[in-house]
This record gives sequence, C-alpha cells and structure tokens, in this order.
Amino acid sequence: MLSLLSDPDEETLRNVAEALTESGQAVSIYDAEDNLRYANETYRGMFLVGYEGPYTFADILRYGAAHGLGVRIDDGDVEALIARTLPRRRSSRRKSFETDLLDGRWFWIEHTVLPNGWILTVGTDISALKHNEKSLRQAHESALLASRTDLLTGLPNRRYILELLDEALAAGEAPGAGLCASIIDIDQFKVVNDTYGHDAGDAVLRHFAQVFRESLRPGDHLGRIGGEEFLLLQMDFRLDDAARLLNGIRAEFPPATLPDQATRRPIAFSAGMTAALPHDDRSSILSRADRALYAAKAEGRNCTRIGLGMERTATDRAHAPAKTAGRSS
Repeated sequence: MLSLLSDPDEETLRNVAEALTESGQAVSIYDAEDNLRYANETYRGMFLVGYEGPYTFADILRYGAAHGLGVRIDDGDVEALIARTLPRRRSSRRKSFETDLLDGRWFWIEHTVLPNGWILTVGTDISALKHNEKSLRQAHESALLASRTDLLTGLPNRRYILELLDEALAAGEAPGAGLCASIIDIDQFKVVNDTYGHDAGDAVLRHFAQVFRESLRPGDHLGRIGGEEFLLLQMDFRLDDAARLLNGIRAEFPPATLPDQATRRPIAFSAGMTAALPHDDRSSILSRADRALYAAKAEGRNCTRIGLGMERTATDRAHAPAKTAGRSS
C-alpha cells in the first residue's frame, strides 16, 4: 500500500481512508501536485495491477489505457482525456459522477478537494444498480417496440406508421422537404386465403413485407394498416422518382413460397401514390392516395396511379373515400 508523506493532516486522512476501506469502497488520495499518496486495495485493483510507478494521476491513466485497466475511454484517446480532465480536477470543491471501467463495473465517484489542495476520491460500486437500470431500459424499449410493431410482418403497425406520417407532414413544413405517401394493396389476396388457407395468406404477407424491407432506401417506412393494405412513406423524394422505385419493385417482385413448400405464388400489387401538398394533414393526404388506389384497381390492378390534387375522376366518385376495410382485392 502507498503511504502518506508526513503532513499535519496525515493521521486524519489515514483514519478516514481506513474507515472507508472497511466499507468496500475504492479510496484514493492525491496531493496538490497530483501524486498518488494513498490507495486502498479496491482502488489498486481498479487502476494499479502490476504497476510500479510513477504514481501521478496522468501516468496512472496512461498505464490503464495501455494494459486494459481503469476507466473506459470512448474514443480511445487517453491523452485527450488527460488534457480535458487535468484543468477540471480542482475546479470545484466537491463533485460527484459515475464512471464505467474496462472490466464492466460501474462506480459512483465522490471527488473532494481538501483545503491543502489534496484530493480525496471515494468510489462506490454501482454495477448492480446499473445492470438493473439497463434491464429496465431494455424492457421498456422492448415493450415500446412491441406496441409499434405488427406481429405478423414485423413492420410498423397502423398506429405507428400513422404517427410517422404525422411527423413527416410536420417536418414537411420546412422549405424543400418532400414526402410521398402510397397506399398499397396486394392484388387477389382473398383468392390466396380461399384457395390455400390463412397460413398461406400469412406467408404471402410476410414475404411481401420482407421484399419491401430489402428494397426501400434507409429512412423510408412501410407499415401495415390493415389486412393486405400497407402505407409507404418515402422521404425527400420527387413523385416521379418515388413512382419509378415502386414500379421497379413490382417488376422484380419474386413469388412467395407457400407453407406446403411446393407452391410458388406470384405477387402483384396496386398502389395509389401522392405527394404531400402545403397544409396537408393525415386525412387529406390519405384520402388522395386512397382515391388513386381505387383508380389503380379499376384500371386492372397491378399498377401505380398518382393522385396529384383534389380532383375526382368518375372512378373516384363511384367509391366511398379512405376506407381500409372492405376494399376489393
């Protein structure tokens, strides 16, 4: 164990350090020149295994970085850490902070600058607390993800994709922002269910979702809004480019393998696409995309139609607007 130099406060410091050591805490004392004067067993195990000096704060950090001891340095630059830390070592009389070690443990550090410029640090192992905190955070994140996910396809569910639409419309108020929204319907889906059963229908839905996931750009979103209908949000995209991408996916869409592993079912889909207009809200943009989808269905399916404004065609007027359930496949 390192020993304190002769000092009027030596006995007091030693008594404090020994009392803290008995509690299992990590204790260190540095003098005014940042030389280590005392380290208990716990502290030595954190920073000094195999170390023979010099016992300055900076050199101890360098040794730890080189030998896998001590604090975790996110960017791996120990010299930058030293340069940031040294000027702040005595910036306040008392401060507290948490730090994680390379061995996976977490410590809560109480840092006290004494009247003579020496520094007393007392570290308490909070690894169990951090583990519980991490577990709770992961459980919360898992629950949040489950509440936003369609269980069958793994895509955003109706509620979440509509929330993403609202967020995109709000962000679209900025100059130059673009949003294309498409309602997509798998053609003749009822025939799959009636002919091959609901397990086959589920396989088609999962296959459809997987192909789209692999085909979209990062930042675009596809969500299932009900049955065999999906909502596609394409961000910062011109309408003609968005339509070209969607038609390219359709042209190369691979058939789905049904549960019997012998039947391969071609997949076709119809889409109604529109671009966000100034002052659009959820209802107006979905209504426009929905009318375009009705037009695609009326014109023979397996195509994309674009809704450019609020005009209504004869086909549009023949159908009620914006209803997900009950649409003919």
